[in-house]
Amino acid sequence: MFLTVVLLSIALVAMAIIGLGVSIIFKKNGKFPDTAVGHNPEMRKLGLSCARTEEIKSFQLQRNINATKAKSSDLTMESSGCSGCSCSAD
Repeated sequence: MFLTVVLLSIALVAMAIIGLGVSIIFKKNGKFPDTAVGHNPEMRKLGLSCARTEEIKSFQLQRNINATKAKSSDLTMESSGCSGCSCSAD
């Protein structure tokens, strides 16, 4: 019984692989379909991209926000005459 199930499973997997191969060979351009979000024009129209690209954009935005905050805090310290320490002796 176990051997029958194993052989049947191997046969089904082999048929699936052969079916994919035949569909690629007989397709017009012969390429496997690209399912990546970043390469799909309909997803681009919706403003969606891959998770990695979204993460990079988020990190860049956060870095810009932090840089802006650092510049504004530097200006505040310079205008008050403090050198950045926490002492109150000026």
